[in-house]
Amino acid sequence: MTQQSQAEKYEFQSEIRQLLNILVYSLYKHKDVFVRELISNAVDALNMVRFESLTREDVEDKDAELRIDIGFNESRKTLIIEDNGVGMTKEELIENLGTIAHSGTMDFLKRLVETEEKDRVDLIGKFGVGFYSSFMAAKEIHLYTRSFRKGSKAWLWKSKGAADYTIEETVKKKRGTRIELFLKKEDKEFLEKTRIQGILARYSKFVPFPVYVENERLEVMEAIWSQPKSSLQEQDYIEFYKFLENTQEEPETWLHLSSDAPVQFSAILYVPKISFEQMGLFKTEPGVDLYSRKVLIEKGSQDIMPEYLRFMQGVIDSEDIPLNISRETIQSNVKIDRIRKYVLKQLLSHLKKIKDKDREQYLRIWSHFSRNLKEGVATDPDNQGKLAPLLLFHSSKKPKDTLLDLKEYAGGMAEDQKEIYYLTGLDLESLEKDPAMEAFREKDLEVLFLDDPLDEFVVEHLREYQGKPFKRAESADIKVKAEKARDKDLQKHAEAFVEYLKVTYGGRVADVRVSERLVDSPCLLVDPSGGPSVHVERILKMAHKDYQFTRKVFEINPDNPLIGEMVRIHAAKPASPLLKELALQLLDNMLLREGVIEDIEAVVPRVQQIMLQAAKAVRTPARKKPSGAKG
Repeated sequence: MTQQSQAEKYEFQSEIRQLLNILVYSLYKHKDVFVRELISNAVDALNMVRFESLTREDVEDKDAELRIDIGFNESRKTLIIEDNGVGMTKEELIENLGTIAHSGTMDFLKRLVETEEKDRVDLIGKFGVGFYSSFMAAKEIHLYTRSFRKGSKAWLWKSKGAADYTIEETVKKKRGTRIELFLKKEDKEFLEKTRIQGILARYSKFVPFPVYVENERLEVMEAIWSQPKSSLQEQDYIEFYKFLENTQEEPETWLHLSSDAPVQFSAILYVPKISFEQMGLFKTEPGVDLYSRKVLIEKGSQDIMPEYLRFMQGVIDSEDIPLNISRETIQSNVKIDRIRKYVLKQLLSHLKKIKDKDREQYLRIWSHFSRNLKEGVATDPDNQGKLAPLLLFHSSKKPKDTLLDLKEYAGGMAEDQKEIYYLTGLDLESLEKDPAMEAFREKDLEVLFLDDPLDEFVVEHLREYQGKPFKRAESADIKVKAEKARDKDLQKHAEAFVEYLKVTYGGRVADVRVSERLVDSPCLLVDPSGGPSVHVERILKMAHKDYQFTRKVFEINPDNPLIGEMVRIHAAKPASPLLKELALQLLDNMLLREGVIEDIEAVVPRVQQIMLQAAKAVRTPARKKPSGAKG
């Protein structure tokens, strides 16, 4: 391919010499990134020549198919990447491949050299290394190029990645750039067709020009996110999702976004139909990929979407983000932050529209991803106001298979109701039977049933909705009271019995009092103001075996037959051993119900003793023997 000509030697800019030294002697997590970089350079060259073809006449091979070709030369151990883009003149070769025009490069290289070798990873992406990343796998590079301008000469650029390079005139019939990489012995994997196809499928499956690997066209999908929504049909979105996720499943819903200000970007986001995380299989990895000019920057970006929306899938692409942006820079990049905020606002709005217009579809989404949205309330204070309308709950006034949102609850509140009441528990059946519900039923007040452990954390982080604070129905200071017309004498004896119970229970409870909320049940344990619910405490106990349950307030209902009998026994015989056994069992019954009993071995013998005394109380007298009977 070359003709006899004098090769001229040039020295690399000092920054490039340092860079090449680091590239050759450092370790990298993803060496295959150099293929992506070279393909991206080729795409840029093709875009440029397409523009030039539209604006000027003196363009070589003006009607040629714009394409990228990849081949291998086994005998020479070379990987070849070629494009028919704009190509370069001799001056452009020196300018583009001899210097790094990037501010801060020297400072960065100085810091990099000073770091430990084990930390020298993922250099690609720190700044515009692009072409030079090839030296991670190549011991020598030959680059043939010819400018798109008619009559231009062809040039051969050579370098072994040391301190210098040479340029000489050569023969190249067509415009564009051909790069031959003489691979190192340990990097012969890049001579394998399937290896290169895999790299291209990962990083470059949406490039806007055809890519051929040994004349076999790579299967690519059109980057439909960059097209106007008006030109796309529902099936286009579905097929793109299937290609993107390599699945036959259809998405539940999707959102197509584009913006030019303050940051240019396009995006297609999908909500899948299933959640492996909800099924208990594994935690979902982030599913939204970050692209720059249709080239992958980060697969499953951890920074473009908040953690709780890790179930979302799709693509976000911005030309305003440099292709070589680093992982560390992504985290602090102002443009990324603006994109994230805009996308999140639009996505939460999209979900709310579905909830308001198609509850059946939203219920499907909620069944799979409710815990993610609840997690968002607890971890994303800036967006609590947008997440709150998406929450759904069971309630005391709705059938078990019906869920309502906070707006619907607020719309059904009593005129003088100042709080949103809720009750936590393991399941709906136990919540419905909870004694704490009695006064609310009598007053016809709706109570939210929180049967998911995350629910309580959600309301604690929300604190209020539309100015109405959340209030636990079993709080000790609840103001909902049942209608009582209690006999004064009974009230007096009940107060005396309360004092007896305080002494009997000692430090096992925070207080004992006559209940104003119970209607039928004998007793109830309620949470001191500000204390955690027993639901949360059980979780804390499982995590920390030494955790001590909060002492609760014990309320009794003298109108209940059992408590009434105990009050009368205390009035007549306060030192009764049976009364003490009954009193202790009364408390343990409630602790058993709440699943927080800590001395079960003391409970069983006491129950047996109470059963024995009950049996004796109903024993019938022995029958007399018939007259004349013997023995």
